[in-house]
Amino acid sequence: WLGFGFEVIEPVIRLNPIILAALGAPLIYNGSISLTDQFIFPNNKIVYGPCPSCEAETRVYFGDVLGVEGFGDVASIKCTKCKAAINVQRKTLRASTLPKDE
Repeated sequence: WLGFGFEVIEPVIRLNPIILAALGAPLIYNGSISLTDQFIFPNNKIVYGPCPSCEAETRVYFGDVLGVEGFGDVASIKCTKCKAAINVQRKTLRASTLPKDE
């Protein structure tokens, strides 16, 4: 079995490693992109923008990570600076807050 396996693989081994890397690079690239987009981070979208209240930069991640569900269509987060509740819509990327009581 070992001798037969070497006879089959031997012509490929004799190729230049640079040629093997050039032939394998597109397969590895496409495989890693599809694995990442379909299984590890499906439906991902990272958005950031200013907080409507205090203009501090706020980041929101929409999507799942390895099966753990994240925000779907609307993300409800709190600003790290002013602690205001912010709702961010995924489709329109509109951030809104509740009006302050005066």
